[in-house]
Amino acid sequence: MVELPPNGQQTDTPAQPRMTEPPRSEAVAGVFSAVNPLLAFVWFVAGFSTLMVLVVRGVHPFTAFLLAVVTMLYVRGIYTLFRRAMIQREVVRERTGLSARILDISRATGWKRILWLSALTAAYFGFMLIIVGVDAGTAVHALPALLLTTLGTVLQVLFLILANFMLFFGPFLLYSRVGMDASDPGDASWQVKISDVRGQAAAVEEMTKILHLIEQGNKYVQAGGMRERGILLVGPPGTGKTMLAKAIASTLQLPIIVTSGASFVGMFLGMDILKVLMMSRMAKKKARRWGGCAIFIDEFDSLGSRRQGMGGGGGGMMGGMFGGGMMALNMLLVVMDGLDNPTWGRRLFRKLVNGLMDASFIIPVSVRIGKTSYPLRIPPLKPPKYNIFFMGATNRPQVLDEAITRPGRFGRQIIFKMPDFEDRKDIADLYFTRVRHDKRLDEPETRSEFARITKGYSPAMIQQSLSVALMYAFEHGREGVVWEDLREAMANIEAGLAEPITYSDREALAVARHEAGHAIANRFFLADMKSVRLSIRKRGGALGHHQAVEAEESFVKFRSRLAGEVRWGLGSIAAERVFYNENTSGVTGDLQSATREAAMMVGVYGMGPDMRNDEDSLRAELIGHRLISRAAALEAPMGEPNIVARVLADRDKARDVAQIMGTAYVDCWRLMLKNKEAIDRVAHVLLEKKELVGREIDELLDTVKLVGPEAADAWPDFLFSVDGGQQLCPRCHRLLPEGARYCLNCGESIFSPFNPAQAEKKVRS
Repeated sequence: MVELPPNGQQTDTPAQPRMTEPPRSEAVAGVFSAVNPLLAFVWFVAGFSTLMVLVVRGVHPFTAFLLAVVTMLYVRGIYTLFRRAMIQREVVRERTGLSARILDISRATGWKRILWLSALTAAYFGFMLIIVGVDAGTAVHALPALLLTTLGTVLQVLFLILANFMLFFGPFLLYSRVGMDASDPGDASWQVKISDVRGQAAAVEEMTKILHLIEQGNKYVQAGGMRERGILLVGPPGTGKTMLAKAIASTLQLPIIVTSGASFVGMFLGMDILKVLMMSRMAKKKARRWGGCAIFIDEFDSLGSRRQGMGGGGGGMMGGMFGGGMMALNMLLVVMDGLDNPTWGRRLFRKLVNGLMDASFIIPVSVRIGKTSYPLRIPPLKPPKYNIFFMGATNRPQVLDEAITRPGRFGRQIIFKMPDFEDRKDIADLYFTRVRHDKRLDEPETRSEFARITKGYSPAMIQQSLSVALMYAFEHGREGVVWEDLREAMANIEAGLAEPITYSDREALAVARHEAGHAIANRFFLADMKSVRLSIRKRGGALGHHQAVEAEESFVKFRSRLAGEVRWGLGSIAAERVFYNENTSGVTGDLQSATREAAMMVGVYGMGPDMRNDEDSLRAELIGHRLISRAAALEAPMGEPNIVARVLADRDKARDVAQIMGTAYVDCWRLMLKNKEAIDRVAHVLLEKKELVGREIDELLDTVKLVGPEAADAWPDFLFSVDGGQQLCPRCHRLLPEGARYCLNCGESIFSPFNPAQAEKKVRS
């Protein structure tokens, strides 16, 4: 029968059961509660009984008293162990506070060891008395010799174990130190000072402040500051990251460990972990001695690359013969942020002393005198705080794992930039003082010219250019560097060694006109960029090259600048078409660069084609479609999207790209056509000198008297359609309907697109 509630409605909600303890637990807890008040009485009875028995048997009263106390302690210890066992088996609930629980566990642990030791002692004496048949005195006298013999045997076994361990793992321990150079203050010098790191004033200043805080670490922490764990030096190759580390190692008042990310790659599983642990151990040892230690890891991206499964790519370290690979990074994270324990000896001493005092049941934890409480135990040991500072250098911060770059590890970055004009002058002043050179190179104008033409050079490249220039000077019997040596050295650094080949006269003139087209297009369409090198010497895969740099340092590019760069690239093909009515295969790279630049303008920067009327825009589009390089859309830098391919796949954006390139080509063609004689003069000078640098190019272009293009100039006629599509009138350049036979404007007859012979005749006319 279902009972109804008072309101007469039936309910399905069951009543909540009461949570009660098991009857057995309550019964045992009751027994222990009843025994606790009798513990003191039992303790006293055991001790008093032992004392009386021993006194009756004639034992000295003092000895009997000590043995009685020991008996009382044993009874209390056995009860403590039994009670702890009941608590661990959850027969009895522990209802004490944290301090009492810690004390109880310490006493139980201590008495467990005491009872084991007592059992071993009893077994020894029992064996000697019963089996051997000697008395207690003889057994006591034989104990030291037995212990020494046992100790010797144990030491022999341990030595054999250690020998076998070193036989198998000793080489790995030695290998783990390979690639780590540790030096104490004053031990070594890399002949580099902080002041030698030029062109990075902000980075050097920030690093100097951080190093000062490291040397004064304790005062800084006591004042409330947070000690720096690590810092990341980020910048392009050759900007001074490793050089700054060498300067730090030479001047720092703390020891430093210098290593590289690649040195953590091991052949076997676990070697990378062992290397990190050995590095940490070495750093802690030096930090205890000197008060701090610095660790510099060059090429840090080899060690700190993003792990597998994290967003943005996989890990960068190889796994060795038996796997692994990224375990070094995991161990480095633990080392940088892990918990450091006090030394093993200190922990053992504290545990032994506190355990004996807790097991005595007599010595209190603390005593109170007045209002002050004095502890009678060794307080908890504080973990050591090692003043260890990590420095990592990389030029690929985007591949680093997020866990290693978070605040508190390598969260702080110092950026190393490429030097600007004034920085390059400062760097040149440093390295010119170290190289014997012509006094004319010390003139302010020459130094400014050197700084201008080394735009894009890192400090390492500037140093190398002077070193290579000195080598050329010695090869030619000179004792110092002259300007010609610098020019040759910079050309070799930028484009490679000049190959000793001989062009045919036709090819040499074509290459010279090709490069002259670049130089003249740069002069008219990129007024804020100055030519620094014009050469027809074959270097690398290029028969010649033209190089220009910004006249003033800039950080953004306007549309006019980008459009000028497209025209700069197309100046070569325009010059070839003006002189030969055809172009060479040497324009491949120029068309790719121009296509890539135009696609970036449309697809990334939100820039459109030039404002022209519809007819001119369509003309430019038809020309531009013929110039677009599909090779520019084939590949993209690793890890980056193929922007050019996506832009050209969009019909509307591809039309904008074609208009930009077509308009740029028309402007270049008109410029080359109006300056045909000037280009030829520049080409013949270039044929004679092979290579021009800096002011030599400007002076040559000033002497040929160039003329700019005009909007009313003629249109190029070599790109008219001959495949049946839309065509332009070869006379008035108006767009004609598809399939038209003559121009409705001027009456010019249109040749058939299906007659190649007629087409060839028309194009050549």
